[in-house]
Amino acid sequence: MLFIILHHFIVFGLRSAGYWAEDAITNSGIIFNSFFVIAANCFVLISGYFGIKAKWKGAIRLYVMCVFYAVLFATYSYFFIDGFTIKKLFLSFFPFSYSSLWFIKTYFYLFLLSPILNKIIENCNKKELIVVLLLLGILTFYFGFLWRNSINMNGYNVMNFIFLYFIGRFIALHTSNVTSMKRRTICIGVYLLCTVVILVVIEMIVHLDMNRKWIWRCGYYYNNPLVICSAIAFFCFFRTLSFKIKAINWSATSVLAVYLIHENQCIRSNLYPYINELGQSIDNVGALWLYLLLIAVVILVGCILIDKVRILITNPIEKALNRIGLDNYTDKIINKLDNLMK
Repeated sequence: MLFIILHHFIVFGLRSAGYWAEDAITNSGIIFNSFFVIAANCFVLISGYFGIKAKWKGAIRLYVMCVFYAVLFATYSYFFIDGFTIKKLFLSFFPFSYSSLWFIKTYFYLFLLSPILNKIIENCNKKELIVVLLLLGILTFYFGFLWRNSINMNGYNVMNFIFLYFIGRFIALHTSNVTSMKRRTICIGVYLLCTVVILVVIEMIVHLDMNRKWIWRCGYYYNNPLVICSAIAFFCFFRTLSFKIKAINWSATSVLAVYLIHENQCIRSNLYPYINELGQSIDNVGALWLYLLLIAVVILVGCILIDKVRILITNPIEKALNRIGLDNYTDKIINKLDNLMK
């Protein structure tokens, strides 16, 4: 999530990585973004590694969190920005349909599909799962990344998430976790190598004065084989580490809230212009990035603490909804449908 914040600083704040035609491309922007662009893919790999358990409890937790922040910022908008409408309040209760946050909507699609995906994985042996990964790889890399067909044009979609989810489950179920220094060195080496290749490709596009669209297409698309390979290597490096820190688990439950908060329009409309001003006012590259890192850490910690307060507020609501027993009602509906179809 720290990488995601810094990635957003570059893309929407400094605008120095070449995503947009008007970007003032800098070497530091390209270099750092090549390292940070793996973050969203890593998030999905983690979900795949541990597996998504699609129960109403999890859906309610995700829904309540998204609605809480949507309503909170809609209210903030009423008092401090551009007024408040019944429509805006009403749409706040449909975060998976109306939200401008593409990751939240796509992640929820993955959540809904996870029972089917888990069933496929459970009924495949290692060789069969390798075949599935190869087929998904063809759809992702050949038809998607290379030919930009709609099946997976750029990685910002559920097809890419499904591919990453399968990779994460395969790593968890069918690969050994070798914790040797050699394995760690290989993982970091692959991560660095992929990053350097991405960097070289982008530098070539810039120096050849090619159309800016090729920077995003060839370097930063989430279905780029190098970006996916880099994310896998980075993830596998941390898999080899063994440490138990309670603060990490305590923080992890609120990590998604960091995205919901700092990417809300009310926050980003002020945050990214401020980052842009910093980029123009601080000439020393080293000082700029130290300052950006400090800001990112403050945002990360601050949002996690805010979400801990949110949990205290919304826990009673979640418990009340869970007492309804929606899983039981769902089972009854499925049984009735089953009887009707006999």
